[in-house]
Amino acid sequence: MVLALLLSAQLWAANTKETVEQVTTAVTLTDDVDYIITSSTPFADEGSVNIQNTDHAVLILAGVKPSKATSLLAKYVLINGQKAVNNTNCQLKMYNRGSIILPYAKDLKPLTVYSEQNFEGESYSDFGLENTGGYMNTLTDKKLNNRIRSFRLKRGHMVTFSLREGGRGYSRCFIAADEDLEVASLPAILDRSISSYRVFKWYDAGKPQLAAAAGDYNACGALNVTSTYTWSAGSSMLPDQECVAHQIYSTWPSPSSLGSATYTCHMKTSNEPRNSADDHPETLADILKVWENLMRTGMRLCSPSSWDGSDYWNGTGFLKEFFDSIDARGWRCDIIDMHCYWAESNFGNLKNWVNAVHRPIWISEWCWGASWNNNGSFASGVTNTQVRDALRRICTSLNGMDYVERYFYWNSERDPSRIYKNGALTTAGQMYAQLDGGLAYNGKYDYAPRAPKQQDPKDLVVNFDKKSQTATITWYEYNGEMNEYLNIERRETEASPWTVVADITGIEQAGTQTVGGIEARQGWEFRISEKDANGKVRSTMPAAVSRHRRTT
Repeated sequence: MVLALLLSAQLWAANTKETVEQVTTAVTLTDDVDYIITSSTPFADEGSVNIQNTDHAVLILAGVKPSKATSLLAKYVLINGQKAVNNTNCQLKMYNRGSIILPYAKDLKPLTVYSEQNFEGESYSDFGLENTGGYMNTLTDKKLNNRIRSFRLKRGHMVTFSLREGGRGYSRCFIAADEDLEVASLPAILDRSISSYRVFKWYDAGKPQLAAAAGDYNACGALNVTSTYTWSAGSSMLPDQECVAHQIYSTWPSPSSLGSATYTCHMKTSNEPRNSADDHPETLADILKVWENLMRTGMRLCSPSSWDGSDYWNGTGFLKEFFDSIDARGWRCDIIDMHCYWAESNFGNLKNWVNAVHRPIWISEWCWGASWNNNGSFASGVTNTQVRDALRRICTSLNGMDYVERYFYWNSERDPSRIYKNGALTTAGQMYAQLDGGLAYNGKYDYAPRAPKQQDPKDLVVNFDKKSQTATITWYEYNGEMNEYLNIERRETEASPWTVVADITGIEQAGTQTVGGIEARQGWEFRISEKDANGKVRSTMPAAVSRHRRTT
């Protein structure tokens, strides 16, 4: 199955990659290059890097976290010959377990939109990282509301577009993770229909992570992880960790408070809602009731997390029911959230979920085995060394699954499962801290929400004004902005070809539509013709000019 609706999109020609252990002389970056320095001491005394190509060249310090890299900028890094200053002439962010320096000025405008395909027509680029009370921002006429046909997005950012004001309606995320993203032609469902937007910074986290450790800098630092979460909106742990916002159940925290987080572009949602032993079990109806407001934040959304009693090895159960409900509505859910307290062999079943619902996976809780099953780490007589070796095998397997983005170890079960205890790494923790799983995100598994069920236009009425020789056309429109095109067509006789007399855009939602002032004569016929977002051409039966003629 194709995971994305077709669109004419391209990444800026991928940077070449140049890797060195340490810089010992003055280096100038003029090409489109990712210049990667691997050592934890990246610069010798005489070494420096001058990023002269500020459009696309980047510097990656693979062995230095952002909190440590800050002190290296002024001494060893130049932006067009000037000392590098974070958040002034460059941006310093996490990159796996190291840092990336992007040569972006403080006033960078990461998004440019265009009124025509292929980056032509009017353009607008005065977009920042703003939000409106935690929700997406509504476009104005100046910002090309309902007129965007192509766009460019700078590397290191994500933009979410939606069809209606305030982030309502159909929405979709676009991510420029490792190159600029250029979309020359939007898919039909978005073309000339976008009414809301939100731009986020994108953080290049790695795969191995720690569950439920927001604010615990010691544990996160010791285990060398780059993201975690808590049971609320959380708080910033930047620059070294991304704290993911979390709506633990559908009534708390509020979508607007979660959406106000500016230190992440991701949101976890309901925690094990089908676990009757949890503190707040929920029904599918409870979750769906608030889901559109979660979409309105523009954040990349995880599904409710699985529970071994409700979701099964073959991609069936509550989560499948949830995704089927989301897809039927044309709503957005971007990530499968799994809880995996499993025997080692069971991790091979994760691909079943990707095959079932066609999204990437976050494992937001996992251990080797389950304490309630007395298996894995919790079996009688299991040693710390056995736990370490089993975790290494499991992590190595997960690192090889390109559809698994992040896996967050659950460190709150009993010994010997813990990887960080009493302020120190356990034997398994030492292995985990040294394990490099590479970058988490893989755009191959991005999923474009489906268009919801489309229907024919109906209830066409043509009212003729004999004095002005014009007609007023009224009909009920189901699909509105989700049409690739929506036209009023006219013919003078049954043998005449149909011609377009009005191209209708800007309809926000289903409802009765009225268009007046169209030239008409007695006996001429009109119809509504449209191509929906799924590519199906639909039309009403013809209606002849008369004062009271109604055709369905």
